[in-house]
Amino acid sequence: MDTWGLLGLDMAEHRAVALVGAGGKSSTMYALARQARDTGRTVIVTTTTHIMPHPRLPLTDDPDPERLRALLARHGVITLGRFLRPDKLSEAGSVAVCRAVAGVVIAEADGARLRPLKAPAEHEPVIPPAADAVVAVAGLDSVGAPIGAVCHRPERVCALLGKSMEAPVTAQDVALLLAHPLGGRKGLGERMAFRCLLNKADTPQRAAWGAEICRLLGERGVRAAVTHYTEKERGGACWF
Repeated sequence: MDTWGLLGLDMAEHRAVALVGAGGKSSTMYALARQARDTGRTVIVTTTTHIMPHPRLPLTDDPDPERLRALLARHGVITLGRFLRPDKLSEAGSVAVCRAVAGVVIAEADGARLRPLKAPAEHEPVIPPAADAVVAVAGLDSVGAPIGAVCHRPERVCALLGKSMEAPVTAQDVALLLAHPLGGRKGLGERMAFRCLLNKADTPQRAAWGAEICRLLGERGVRAAVTHYTEKERGGACWF
């Protein structure tokens, strides 16, 4: 699957991509990184929030450009981050510096605590100013389930949608959240491309919901795509 092509992103133009939302950011991050590496580009994977470290990618917490160049020359793909807590990496250097030394930079810029849908808090997302594109991700397994059961920051989701915690998520709700300036588009810079990715389309029903959400987003001028990752691909460990 060509995730770059699916999203209508150009590796030469959209060299720094920030991922926000819920329901598949890490899988998408490593898919984009692998596909960029397969074209011969060097890649830095990083975060402006927190990510789980990849078990097989070289890791550095040193943002010195010469150090990064040396590691990229040796390995092709690296992770930049530092352990401020035992289980997750935090930001260790600016995306602007990464963009200056790597062919492609993929940054996870939001958190969702493994929920498939979210609305951001005041301090979220943390989109780096150097980003060329922002991809908002949502999991199609949220559709049909109660807001309170499947959404991260459900009180904010309810406020944006004007619904109760018990109300089921609809395809229209997902489209509205992704396109909303306080939802998926929050923090988007004027020059940044914006895309949406509907993940977990692993049943005919979910694929149909994904197609409907893409149609609704298209009416709002937003390009969107539908995908799903196999069990092996989830989390992205298999690509490196």
